[in-house]
Amino acid sequence: MEDLQYFLQHIGTDPSRLIFEDELTGLYNRRFLLNYFEHKLNWDALEAEPVSLLMLDVDRFKQINDTHGHDIGDQALIWVAKLMKQAAGEDGLSVRYAGDEFIILMPGTPKKKALKVGEELLKLAHEQPWLKEMEVKLSITLSVGAASAPEDAQDGKDLIHKADTALYYAKESGRDCLAESGEVPPQEVFSKTSLHQLEKGTVSGRESQFKQVSKALQDFNQGENQFVIIEGVDGMGKSEFLKTIRLNIADSDILQVEVKGNLQENFHPYYMTTNILVGILNALPDNGAEILNDLTPQEITYLSYILPQLHQSKDSPEQKEEEISRDQLFATLVGFIPRLLDSGPLMLLIDDMNFCDEASLLLLRQILLRDEMPLLVCGTSSHLQPGEIQRKPAPLESFFAQHHQELNIVRVMLTPLTATDIAKHFQRIFPQVHLPENFDMRLAQLTQGNPLFISEILRKLVSDRKITLTGEQWVLERVEEDYLPKSLEEIVSQKVAVLDEESRQLLDQASTFGENVSLSMLTGSSELDESKVLEFIDQAVAQGLISSEYHSNDENIRFLSKRILNLTYGAIQEDRKQELH
Repeated sequence: MEDLQYFLQHIGTDPSRLIFEDELTGLYNRRFLLNYFEHKLNWDALEAEPVSLLMLDVDRFKQINDTHGHDIGDQALIWVAKLMKQAAGEDGLSVRYAGDEFIILMPGTPKKKALKVGEELLKLAHEQPWLKEMEVKLSITLSVGAASAPEDAQDGKDLIHKADTALYYAKESGRDCLAESGEVPPQEVFSKTSLHQLEKGTVSGRESQFKQVSKALQDFNQGENQFVIIEGVDGMGKSEFLKTIRLNIADSDILQVEVKGNLQENFHPYYMTTNILVGILNALPDNGAEILNDLTPQEITYLSYILPQLHQSKDSPEQKEEEISRDQLFATLVGFIPRLLDSGPLMLLIDDMNFCDEASLLLLRQILLRDEMPLLVCGTSSHLQPGEIQRKPAPLESFFAQHHQELNIVRVMLTPLTATDIAKHFQRIFPQVHLPENFDMRLAQLTQGNPLFISEILRKLVSDRKITLTGEQWVLERVEEDYLPKSLEEIVSQKVAVLDEESRQLLDQASTFGENVSLSMLTGSSELDESKVLEFIDQAVAQGLISSEYHSNDENIRFLSKRILNLTYGAIQEDRKQELH
C-alpha cells in the first residue's frame, strides 16, 4: 500500500519540479513564484494583507545579445539580479520569470511602498553601470511595471497580467521608467489588455446547449444518474465547453474528477478506469488509505491489475494478465468505486471520451445502472456516427448504439455559429463594439461558423490593432477583402512564422508529445535551460498557439486545439519528425 501512496503523491513528477532556483542568476524561478501564489498567499485576505508585484525587463536585451553575444547577455542578467536583491531587501522575493523578464514579489506590501522599491531599482541601474572585464561598457536600462492586489487584481494570474500591461506601457513610453497599473491609459495598452480579454471570453451561441447540460445537472441534483456526451467536429470548441461547465460547478461540494482520453491507449482495457481511480484517490483527504487498508487479499489481486502499485507482497506469485478473471475483476471494480466514495456523489468530466476504452465504458454503465451512488458522466466526443460509417466504429460509438436508451444518454450537439452568434461574441468581449456593415455575415461565410477559426481571426484583428478603443467606444475598422485569412491553416502558418528559429524548434518538439506536455518534460528533451523554454512558452501563448496552466509544481502546456496541434505537427519535415521521435 505504501507503493500506491507514494505513487499518488508523486504521480508524473520529475526531479526538476522540486527546483525553485534559477541556475544562471541564483534568483527564485517561475515555479517558485507560482507555487508561492498557490500555497503561501491568502487571496481571500487581501484587504488586510495586500500583495504587490513589480515586473521588469532589460531594455533592448535582444540587441545586447546580437551585438555582444550570449555570454555578455548572461552577465547582464546576473547584474540585474544583483540590483534586484539590493532594491528588494529582505521582504521582497526576487524571481527570474523568463528570459530577461524578472519579478519582485512583495507580500504584505501596499502599492505605494512597492513603487518606492521600483524607483530604487531604476536608481541603482543608473548609479551602477555595468562594466565587463574586457572594458566593454554597456548602458543598460530597465523598464518596470507595478501592480497590487486587491487594488488591481484578485488573484496571481491577473496580478501578473496587470503588472505586465504596466511594463508594456513603460516600454511604449520610452523605456527606462516605472509605470503603475492604476495610472495606465486604457487607449495606450488596448492591444495588450485585449489579448487578456480574449483569454477570458467564452464563445456565444451556446445557450441552448448549456440549457441541456443545466437540465442534466438539475436532474442529477434530484438523485438521477446522468450520462452526457458533448459532440462536435474539430474546432467546435468541445474542450472549452467542458471547461466552462467545470468552472460553473467548481463551487459544488460534490467530488469532481477530470480525466482525458488518449488515442494511443483506447484499446488497453481499463486504462481510463486507472485514470479515474487515480483522480478519485488523489482527491480524497487520506488518498483513500482507510479503504485500501481494508481490502482483502483477493481484492488486492484483482485491483492490482488496474493499480499495479497495490501489489506489495514479493512472496505472492504474480498472476499473468490472461489468468485474471474478467468477471471477478469487473465485479470488484463495480463494488470498489462506490465503496471508495462511501456511496457519495461523483461528477466525472472526460475530455476526448471518444478515445475511452470499451471496458471502462461498460464499467461506468454498470455503476450507473446499479444506482448505488449518484454519478454524472459528462464527456466530449467527435460526432458519433453509429451505423452510418463503413469503418470499424470506435468503442464509444458501439457503446452508444447499444446502451443509449437504457442509460438515457443526453447528446449535446455543438453546431456552427451563425452571424448573430458571431456578433454577440464580439459584443461580449468588446462591449458595444461598432462592427462594419455585414462584417458578421462575411465572417460566418468565411469560417463556416467554426468557433476556433473565428477566435483566431479575432486574435489577429487585435494583434494588428484593427480593433481600437476610442474614448469608451470599441471600434473595428473596415478591413479589406484580402486581409482576412482564407483558412485556419493560413493563420497558424502566420503565427509560426513570427517565432524565432529556437522557438519554432521547441514548438515542433512540443507537438511530437501530443496535445499536452509538461514544462519539465519539454525542457528535459531539449538542450536549452528552463528559462529559455519559458520564454518560448510565453511567446507561443501570446500568439494563441498554446495555453499554459500551473499544476503540481509544473507548468502544463496544451495546444489550444487538436487542429492547431495537427497543423503544427503536419508542417514538420519527415526527416525532422524522425529526429524528434
